[in-house]
Amino acid sequence: MCSAFTCLTSNSNVIGITVDWVIFLIGLPEVCLAFYALLFLLKKDKFAPIFALNLLLSDLLQIGITVVFIISSARCITRHFVYFGLTSSLGFMLLISAERYVMVAWPVWYHTKNRAKISILISVGMWVFSLAYCTLQYFLTSDTRSLLLLFSIVCLLPAPFLLGLFIATYKALNKSMAMRHGTKNRRRVLGVLGLVLGTYTVLFFPFSFRNLYYSLKGDNGSDAEDLVRDLSSVVTSALVFLSPLIDALLYIFIRKDIRDTVEAFPCLKIALMKIKGFQDSSRAETGGGVDEVVGVTGPG
Repeated sequence: MCSAFTCLTSNSNVIGITVDWVIFLIGLPEVCLAFYALLFLLKKDKFAPIFALNLLLSDLLQIGITVVFIISSARCITRHFVYFGLTSSLGFMLLISAERYVMVAWPVWYHTKNRAKISILISVGMWVFSLAYCTLQYFLTSDTRSLLLLFSIVCLLPAPFLLGLFIATYKALNKSMAMRHGTKNRRRVLGVLGLVLGTYTVLFFPFSFRNLYYSLKGDNGSDAEDLVRDLSSVVTSALVFLSPLIDALLYIFIRKDIRDTVEAFPCLKIALMKIKGFQDSSRAETGGGVDEVVGVTGPG
């Protein structure tokens, strides 16, 4: 069976099947819960991050493709849908970083403009761009090496922008009086940027650099080099397809506090109330025991 990421590398390996099952069994519920929680924030607050919602949508698209590979013997032609999901993910990661920078550098403009409408229009444009890229790639390229080379170049394009936005936002945070003293908001902004930049650096960059290097190098090499090439192909491709598991963690840095999570999931509120009631009763019993001891050992 051809797994989701082995379609990119043309290497059938048990690691690929394992990664597919991990993405499905862990990534699907994780992304669904994060998407529901962000959707709750959108209903509650018109300034909720729309780009993060679209990023999770692209993750659900990738997981859906993974499900197809698991339950069927779909051919590797569907790798173009994989490219579509990954390209849109990279685009929304870049947009999330740009949004954090604008929020810090131009807070007045960010909060006064009709940001929800602008974000929706930009998101639609990103989906159209990703679809157009994958469509052109399908008709213009035929062999796997050309596909990987082109996709690797596309994946490397966001690198300088993500790094530049992180540095620019960090400098803007130091200049902003409101953010300089708002430790909590500062930590949330840097958390989002750090998670996005870290996800790209650890998961996407090795895949892009490896494929670009071997595409330009060619197939001429010793058996040891071929082994390293195949192993690096499997490992870097597996890392790319694990990105939905990390993207869902964005919710932790986007929410204001734990109350947002409790409001989104009422079952947590009931559980916390039961835990609090149990703790209160335990304290009451402990306090009663202490009073009895004091009464017995007291004067007289």
